Amino acid sequence: MPYPKRYVDGVLLNWGDRLFYEPVYPIKAPRTSRVAWRGTPAQLRAQIARTIRRVPEVMIKITNKPGGKKGMTAIRDHLRYISRNGQVELEDQDGQAILGVHELRDVVDEWRHSGMGIPDESRHREAFNVMLSMPPGTDRQAMRDAARAFAKTEFGESHHYVFAAHEDEAHPHVHLCVQARGRQGRRLNPRKADLQCWRERFAEHLREHGVEANATPRRTRGVTQRYAKQAVVHLRERGESPANSPPASSATFDAHRRVLDAWREIARALAASDNGADRRMSIDVTDFVRQMPVVQAGLASNPEFAKEPSLAPESRESRRHSTSQLGQEEPDIEH
Repeated sequence: MPYPKRYVDGVLLNWGDRLFYEPVYPIKAPRTSRVAWRGTPAQLRAQIARTIRRVPEVMIKITNKPGGKKGMTAIRDHLRYISRNGQVELEDQDGQAILGVHELRDVVDEWRHSGMGIPDESRHREAFNVMLSMPPGTDRQAMRDAARAFAKTEFGESHHYVFAAHEDEAHPHVHLCVQARGRQGRRLNPRKADLQCWRERFAEHLREHGVEANATPRRTRGVTQRYAKQAVVHLRERGESPANSPPASSATFDAHRRVLDAWREIARALAASDNGADRRMSIDVTDFVRQMPVVQAGLASNPEFAKEPSLAPESRESRRHSTSQLGQEEPDIEH
């Protein structure tokens, strides 16, 4: 017997909350997912749909080198780099364009002396160099517009910043340099959770500018490898192959087990829905899980892995059969 949408919504909010927006660790007591979840059931369904369609993922990283210089000298060198020594236009928090070596020098002087000032050398990180990146083929103007909106939303009211869009590489990317000390004296101190929030918000801005973008943790997608190190990227650009990564171990799979459990429960809830679009999505969720890198690695090393209970247990064919038994499908859900 199919379940009403309200019941399915509750199950999705519970497991979707754990899958996308909080660490998937054991919990001692039930949580009220509607408190933790920041969106609606329709937005969660849209998030699931983007993930199983493998919509391009936003990458955000802080490029400051640990242990490197942290004062105005380092900031000046970085501004020269991202502006190609004044040849690439910068834009500041007020929307002012900065182009040429003379205007670049003015920005450096302003940052050096404004507010509490920034010394040439400092024990503290005086600016954060943030890179926003998307895969090749992303609309570059939309990327720039989304970066502008993201920077204004996140830092415009509290921090000075400049950004530059680089057009001379395959991956569209924007370099954003943000003063660490805010106008009220409070310093930025981004952690891993902050970077994930930045990814989600930047993806939202990209979608608002017509670019399909997603921002999910690697573990949610069953990815077992991190982004390639810069040395590996250079090897590939020269046509050389880096050393193969070791196959996924049982420990690697165990680290993904709770994610797989969450996907399984989402697939079950969608399959039991009285909404046709939900039931169709349950089939796609099952296929998505079985094609995850961590699952494929497990299947390659041990065929018996297919019986792993954390995988969605029903085949595509059985899902189609159960779907067909539920009668005429309803219109698609609201997005």
